[in-house]
Amino acid sequence: MRINRTLGLALTAAVLAVAMTGCSNSASSTASSAASSEAASSVAASSEAAESEAAAASVVSTEDIDVNGTTYSADCYGEFTLSNGDTMKLWKVKDAYADLSALPMKGMAEEFPIEAEAEQIYVADVTSNGETTRQYLRADKAGRNGTVSVKTFELGDAE
Repeated sequence: MRINRTLGLALTAAVLAVAMTGCSNSASSTASSAASSEAASSVAASSEAAESEAAAASVVSTEDIDVNGTTYSADCYGEFTLSNGDTMKLWKVKDAYADLSALPMKGMAEEFPIEAEAEQIYVADVTSNGETTRQYLRADKAGRNGTVSVKTFELGDAE
């Protein structure tokens, strides 16, 4: 039991280390070491947190990112492997929902690796077969039960 717990913590620490290297590509990086330290200490706090998806979805840095001609602060969650083997680098763009929520929707997101927060904008760099495509995603409340739906949208002029 103790060996499994130790291995689980080591594995989660390795995943976080990989995720931490996966954030600062084209975005202007203003990495938050406090967020990284907080993520690392939360992993060490309990084996349940270490084994949960939430531990893997911790913010690993904060960066500036340009969306539709405006620079926003964004929390980077690192890189995730999707069920089809593609990889996704994911950012939550702060204070962008009001600016971007009126842009035309393309469709529902096929897969979203973390629990989405309502009324948020996310940017994802999805790599498939060595080619990276940037996706813009919007999380809206859907239905009477308050669940959140994640939709892709196109950049352009908000109406």
